[in-house]
Amino acid sequence: MDREPLITNIEAETSAAAWIKCVQTFLESRTTSRFNLVVGIGNPVALSPSDEAVCRMVDSFLRSKTLQPLITVANTIFPGGFYRDGGAQAVYDEFPKSYEETKSGWGTYAGRIFADKIPMTNGKCSRMERLVGKLRDRGRSPMRASYEADVADTISDEDLSTYCPSTDAGLSIGQPCLVHLSFKLHKDRTVSLTAIYRSQYYIAKALGNFIGLGQLLAFVAEEAGLTPGYLVCHATLAVLDLKYEKKTKWTTGDLSELLEHCKLAASAEKFEETAALSLQNDDCACAGLKMAHAQHNLQGARQQ
Repeated sequence: MDREPLITNIEAETSAAAWIKCVQTFLESRTTSRFNLVVGIGNPVALSPSDEAVCRMVDSFLRSKTLQPLITVANTIFPGGFYRDGGAQAVYDEFPKSYEETKSGWGTYAGRIFADKIPMTNGKCSRMERLVGKLRDRGRSPMRASYEADVADTISDEDLSTYCPSTDAGLSIGQPCLVHLSFKLHKDRTVSLTAIYRSQYYIAKALGNFIGLGQLLAFVAEEAGLTPGYLVCHATLAVLDLKYEKKTKWTTGDLSELLEHCKLAASAEKFEETAALSLQNDDCACAGLKMAHAQHNLQGARQQ
């Protein structure tokens, strides 16, 4: 019996392309779970017409199964609507107020990152606001690996956390899956992001996760005066889910059909032919990626 690979590495240029490669790897190996799936995305804020078509198809599949659409999954990581409408101050000030009014259960990653405040010498701020400030202040310094964000706070000046012992330690199921965010400053003044998941569902969540992480990276880069770099997503357990929360189920045949449509859309020569497969909800299926893509373009224009 062949030993399961210790690490599976997958690299692609965009979030949509990476998701396709991951799902294809699962289907070809006829497995529904892998330990240590490490996905590298060269340009997580890029959005080509074919990427957009892939996102629309996945979004339509999720909606047909009454699962959260891509934009909702992305918004659990970064509140893109607040940033689009009110800039960074809306993310730092207005989003936490809204979050506290609507929070249920353990909340969202965005809530823990932006709403939970920590004491500073000049008052309180969110851990992400502190991290962005450090990147901005040290953007011209040699400090390249001092920008960490757990998803539960460790009282360290350099950590930002999504795991909260007081609420999460007693949970046997339903714990946050995203556990750590690590930003790295590079010599060319780009900033990259590595996200670590204790587990990750590749149908219900992964593409939306990639979009939300790309948004977050674009936000951090813009507010720190840097350029967004690559994204690495490390799932210590990656799952090709065939159901979600016992609500709806689908088969590997359904996923194979979805994958084939997405692969056609990802081919530039076939884009117009397959665009009709995009189905409904064009207005919001790719809204998260569009915001990050626009932010990336804005950053480039400012540097010229």
